[in-house]
Amino acid sequence: MPKLPVFYLSCDRDAYSDPISQPRLRRLIKRDMQVGNVTFITSRKGGDTPEIFHQCGKGVLAERLQSLMAKRGFQAKIQGGRDPGLELLACNMMGVAPEEVIELRLNTGMTSDDYRQIGHCLEALREQDVLLICLDQKEPGESEMNHQPHDAYIRNLIQQWEHEQLWLQAMSGARPAGRRARSGQDVPLADPRLCVLNTAFSLGGLKAPQRVFGFALNEDSHSFAGYGWMQ
Repeated sequence: MPKLPVFYLSCDRDAYSDPISQPRLRRLIKRDMQVGNVTFITSRKGGDTPEIFHQCGKGVLAERLQSLMAKRGFQAKIQGGRDPGLELLACNMMGVAPEEVIELRLNTGMTSDDYRQIGHCLEALREQDVLLICLDQKEPGESEMNHQPHDAYIRNLIQQWEHEQLWLQAMSGARPAGRRARSGQDVPLADPRLCVLNTAFSLGGLKAPQRVFGFALNEDSHSFAGYGWMQ
C-alpha cells in the first residue's frame, strides 16, 4: 500500500494567517493519493508528557494516535484546546478541508531515541490517509537567529544521523546480547526544533529526505521551507 509523504516545515508562527493562492503541499503529493486527515507534530519548551490537541473533526484520529503511543509506553493526554491557525494551514496547504486535524505537541527533555520511537509508532498512519507534518513554528524575528532547513548545518546534521544509523545497524550483530552502545541519542534534548526534526527523521525511515523545498506564502514576505520524505 502506498505511503503518504512526511513533511518537515519551518515557518513563522503567523505566516499562515492570510489566505494562500494555491495549495502548495498538494503539489508534492501524487494525485492518486488521498489525504483524509492531517496530524501536525510540534514541540514547545518544557512539559512533562506529549499532548494531543483536537483541532477539528470527531476526534477519532486523536484517540487512535493516543492508543498507538500508549503501546510504545508514551502517555499522551488529549486536550480540548483548539488552534484555528493549524486548521487554516491544513486547508490552505491542501486546497480542501481535511476530515480531522490534530496537533501532537511534544515536550522537550526526552532523548533523541525517544523522539525517534514516537516516529516509529506513528509511521503506520502514513498508510491510513493521514498526512504527517512536523512543524517548526518560529517566533517573529527568530529567522536570523536559528538554523533553517536550507542551511548546511541542518543538512549535515541529518546526513550525520543517517551515517550513525547505518553504523548502528552494522554493529548490532557484533555486540553481545543485552549491551547497547551509548551515543548522543541518550542525551536529553532542550531544543524543540531538534525534537521535531528527530521525529521527522524517524517517520522518514531514518534516511535523508528526498525533497528540499521553499514557498512564498503571501505578500508580507512570509514563507516556509522544509523537507519531504516521499518514500
